[in-house]
Amino acid sequence: MNITTQDLLEIQNLIATYCIATDNKDVEGFMNCWVSPDEFGGYDSGAFGNMKTWDELKAFEAHHVGPGGDANGKRHQATNIIIQPLSDTEASVTHDMIVLEVAAIPMIVATARYNNSKVVKTDKGWKFKWRKLDIDTGFFKLMEQWQQNQAK
Repeated sequence: MNITTQDLLEIQNLIATYCIATDNKDVEGFMNCWVSPDEFGGYDSGAFGNMKTWDELKAFEAHHVGPGGDANGKRHQATNIIIQPLSDTEASVTHDMIVLEVAAIPMIVATARYNNSKVVKTDKGWKFKWRKLDIDTGFFKLMEQWQQNQAK
């Protein structure tokens, strides 16, 4: 396995691009972080759904960052990034995610971990092939509390 320092930097940049595209409501930029539709391996986003096709993921992301979407007014921060080469052209990536509310009173609203995402080296650079998001349970407690406060 021969993943270079340049490969590692490009994978870290892919993760950052993924987060910033979400924050900027840039669906096309987000989708550019993924392999082509025929190579897509899926995205299991936990409570948000399991997208098995590239088109399902694109529709999800358009809703996620669109008007009223959960990503609006948020900043997604990737931390604790671990990149493990699987071959010269494939790696496993695990990292934590911290989601900050920035449009209202600033606070952490969610934490999660992407476990063993698969990235592959393509002729267009490193791209995600498969991801799984494990959202920490505190997020659901916060959402429940917000819903109760809205009902009052």
